[in-house]
Amino acid sequence: MRYVRLELTPPAGAIHPVGRRLATESHLERAELVYVDSFPDGTGILLYRICGDTENVGSLVDDHPLVLDWDRFEGTNAAVYCYLLVDSGEPAATLISLVGQDGLIVETPIEYTGLDSLRLTVAGKEEMIQHAYRTIPDQFDCEIIKTGEYDPRCKWSIFDLTARQKEVLRTAVEVGYYDVPKRATHRDIADELGCATSTVDEHLRKAESTIFLSLLR
Repeated sequence: MRYVRLELTPPAGAIHPVGRRLATESHLERAELVYVDSFPDGTGILLYRICGDTENVGSLVDDHPLVLDWDRFEGTNAAVYCYLLVDSGEPAATLISLVGQDGLIVETPIEYTGLDSLRLTVAGKEEMIQHAYRTIPDQFDCEIIKTGEYDPRCKWSIFDLTARQKEVLRTAVEVGYYDVPKRATHRDIADELGCATSTVDEHLRKAESTIFLSLLR
């Protein structure tokens, strides 16, 4: 099994018309699409983690013609979520069809990296991934960030680390840098890798930042 990490910008900045409605509110931010699913009758579920002025999210979705039901609720660490049961809409229907016809796995959560763009991981047989990529409609802007062997146990944010960052992080764990009490220093990691301590410091800080930010979003 292979994976591909994508930066995807759908038409009008949303994968569903309801998401487009949320995107028009300047004081509300879609941080993640935590869960997405579709059913045989054409309906589907969207679960967003939202930030900003979340109190008034109901005024944006309650009268939308494609919204069948919705809820706003709070999770741990003050996270706020918006649950939506929706009728089929574009371009969500097209994307779900592409994923379904090739039997692909889409990792969640799907992260919003800007006002309009999403970053997601898709996994499957290499030929299936290639076919799905070739059939993405032209109106989508799509950039491949990284590809590799898929490990379902691996937290999706790890895919955003470079090979060198993974190597430094793995070595840090092996020599006891993260043990309590700490059994190694940057110098010990550098000696193992045959590089400068400044190199270890830079790679560890970038790797830790990528992982911690993804967990705390």
